[in-house]
Amino acid sequence: MLTSCFKHVKKYGRKCCALLFFSLSLFFHLSPFQWSCKGNISSLEFLSQKNPELLKSRDECGAGPIHHAAASANLAVIRLIVTVVAPEELNTQDDHGRTPLHWAVEKNQEGSCSLLLELGADPNILNLSLTAPLHLAISLEHNNLVQVSLTHCCYMIKRLMLHMQDNISVHCLWILIFIYFCYNDRATLFDHVELAEYLVSKGADIDCIDCKGLSPLLLATTCSAWKTVSFLLLKGADFRVKDKAGRNFLHLVIFQPKGLKNLPENLLQVRHKAVRELMSDEDYEGCTPLHYACKLGIHDSVKNMLSQKICLGRKSKQKKSGLHFAAEYGRLNTCIRLLETISDSRLLNEGEENGLTPLHLASRGGHTKVVELLLRRGALFQSDYKGWSCLHHAAAEGYTQTMVILLAANVKLLDYTNEEGNTALHLAARAGHVAAVKLLLNRGALFMLNKNGASFLHEAVRNGKKEVANAAIENERSSEALSLFKKGPGFRCVVLDLIEFLPESTKVCLYICREYLFIYLVYTCMCIIKIYMYSMYFYFAAMVQYNRLELLTHPVCQKYLEMKWKAYGSKVHLLNLAVYLLGLLPLTYLIINLKPTQNTSVNGTTVTMASVSFRTVPPNTQHDKHSRLIYFMDSTNVSDWASAISSLVFVIPLFFSVDNKWHWEAGALAILFAWINFLLYFQRFERFGIYVVMFGEIIKTLISTIVLFVFLLLAFGLSFYALMLHRVEFNSISLSLAQTFVMTVGELNYQNTLLEAYEQGQLAFPEISYFIFVLFVLLMPILLMNLMIGLAVGDIAEVQRNATLKRIAMQINLHTNLEEKLPYWYMKRVDKPSITIYPNKKCEKVLFWNFGEETEVRVRLNTNARKSCPLEREIMKQKYRLKEISSVLEKQHNLLKLIIQKMEITSEADEHDGPQDFRAITSALPSSISRGSRWVPLIRALGVKK
Repeated sequence: MLTSCFKHVKKYGRKCCALLFFSLSLFFHLSPFQWSCKGNISSLEFLSQKNPELLKSRDECGAGPIHHAAASANLAVIRLIVTVVAPEELNTQDDHGRTPLHWAVEKNQEGSCSLLLELGADPNILNLSLTAPLHLAISLEHNNLVQVSLTHCCYMIKRLMLHMQDNISVHCLWILIFIYFCYNDRATLFDHVELAEYLVSKGADIDCIDCKGLSPLLLATTCSAWKTVSFLLLKGADFRVKDKAGRNFLHLVIFQPKGLKNLPENLLQVRHKAVRELMSDEDYEGCTPLHYACKLGIHDSVKNMLSQKICLGRKSKQKKSGLHFAAEYGRLNTCIRLLETISDSRLLNEGEENGLTPLHLASRGGHTKVVELLLRRGALFQSDYKGWSCLHHAAAEGYTQTMVILLAANVKLLDYTNEEGNTALHLAARAGHVAAVKLLLNRGALFMLNKNGASFLHEAVRNGKKEVANAAIENERSSEALSLFKKGPGFRCVVLDLIEFLPESTKVCLYICREYLFIYLVYTCMCIIKIYMYSMYFYFAAMVQYNRLELLTHPVCQKYLEMKWKAYGSKVHLLNLAVYLLGLLPLTYLIINLKPTQNTSVNGTTVTMASVSFRTVPPNTQHDKHSRLIYFMDSTNVSDWASAISSLVFVIPLFFSVDNKWHWEAGALAILFAWINFLLYFQRFERFGIYVVMFGEIIKTLISTIVLFVFLLLAFGLSFYALMLHRVEFNSISLSLAQTFVMTVGELNYQNTLLEAYEQGQLAFPEISYFIFVLFVLLMPILLMNLMIGLAVGDIAEVQRNATLKRIAMQINLHTNLEEKLPYWYMKRVDKPSITIYPNKKCEKVLFWNFGEETEVRVRLNTNARKSCPLEREIMKQKYRLKEISSVLEKQHNLLKLIIQKMEITSEADEHDGPQDFRAITSALPSSISRGSRWVPLIRALGVKK
């Protein structure tokens, strides 16, 4: 193909060049867009002759050949396309709304821009970003294109630049100023003042207002474009214009670094009267430039404004003066300048709309130096409208250093209460500030109840402040704090709140009841467990109510219950057990010795019993404990009554020699219930009772699944009754159900039931019988039995937990009932205030049910003797390294400060007027400012000095 193309070139000469390029483009898959970029005018002319519509084609971005030609500055191609297609092609837009003029401006093609404007391109078309080509040229810093646009401007361009704004209300002058802000670090490379002068010389309105209410002067001030600001002020820009927040020119100046120092001094002197009026002007929040300067801590600006003799008593809508703002944000130098100027002492102690004085605000922010300054200047210890003192505010935020300063100045603030009856201790505990609570406790703060009947510990517990609760419990005044509460309905002891809300802190409370005294290192270790005797069973009942098993099994609680059990619980329970045996043993004797004989004959079966007089045998009756309904809700009591009633039904007919068999059936039930009830008596013993209670819990699980078992048993029992016609055990429905129940536990008897009958031909329905039998084996012995075993054993840990909780609850209930009935003198005699345990002492007798208790105590004695893990050791190493780095940085910081002082350098670092506390810095300043390094302005100052 290439050879034939060259032959045509030889033969036809220059006219065939276009055809040659066209053929090559087809061979290399070139498009009109690539021809436009490369400026191949011959191919485009040939293409326009063959198919002019190709010059209107669009690429994947929606751009035509004229867009690519404008971006590549191929002027001949642009003229060709406009000539061949139509002038409307000059204003075609791509998918982003960009015209060829936009493309030329983006690529900084001055020739393309001039040609497009000469040919009639519309410069007012906006792209999807609502930007015209002129705006785009200014934003891309193409100043030459701006001049080209203004040189070739028509009436529409003049109207755009001079009198109208675009759809987003952005004037060219605004864009110019905004670009200065975006490229602030490159301000020395791109000076836009000349361009601003050029725009103003062309008649740009310097007082136009955009959609945000900003004029070019306000926007330049916001963007820190100080050269442009000076230029606009010299050109007579209106500096009384306000934005939508009501802030004037000076408000925005104060927001910038260095404040009024950015403005030329001659400007402030020339317009002295007007500037003074602006300094007293308020925005919509009632704040003057002085308020903002005090808030931001620009003390040089404060000094300049104070030299203008402005009124310091002006307040915002929140009734805050400049001193309020300076004290609130910890501006020490600003406070010093204000206090030096203030002549009326009332401003020092005047409150804002909530009654907060500067001392309150400084205390709430933890600004210690400001607090000391205000106290030295005579600030009074007043209360706000809620009765909060300055110590209340400091304690609520947890600033301990501020609290120390305030208490050193006025110790009466320690127990001062607000209108709700809360002291500083209440507020610190409610907020969870542990250090503040410890400080107030060590200073001897009085434990008081507020108007809601809550102490400081109540507030900490109900708000979930575990660290505060632990600190109060570990304090030496813990007994006083734990015993303080209001008696009456609706109020309760704080220990009950601890059990409900903070069981971990309750553990700490229990551990401080243990006092370890190591008298002999080798043989004897005496552990004294002090047990506080204030209504202990209320606490145990609360532990049971809220399922606090970890508290009930704590060694202190266990020892307390063990002491009660050994004192009178075991004695009373054994006595009760002995009384029960007085009825159980005779009943057992009767069942063994009065067994009837069964006579079987052809006509029937008779039961014969020996007639003996048992008038001397006492009936098995139980003593009545309660008459309330709750008594019968206990399964143990129900078993007692069933045993007693069946025993009476069995024994009474024997006294009258009644010859019948129904009372012997009652005796069988009586002996069954009697021995089961005897087993239930052992659930109060520690070592045996847990298994008895677990057995009861498993029975509850069985009862919950008995419905499934009954229906399956009924289904297969009826099926076997209908199919097993040859077997006697399936002749009736009751016998069939009984045999099915026996088969469920594994007694299938397959050989006698199915195999022999099938071989002898006695099986009436062999196929369906085998099918039902296989299904029965799969569902009942395998699936159902394993399900019940899994329910009983699978969750054995939870069953054991519930059983332990229930057994302890029964023990607590027993002790409570006994203490209500036993005389006071006996209780006073058996109760002990403390128990002394010798875990390492050799015992002559070791009982099997006491084994393991000493082991638990011994393990707890060695809890502190553990080795640190590798992670803890690595953390300690990092901690020491950080301390070394901190000390080195501090030395370098002091050295650099000394060097700067010797070199007489003044930087922004010296002008910093803010709190030293890190929490106050992060809460008062924006995140972008707080993350900045303080060394940045210092390095800049050193660079300027060089």
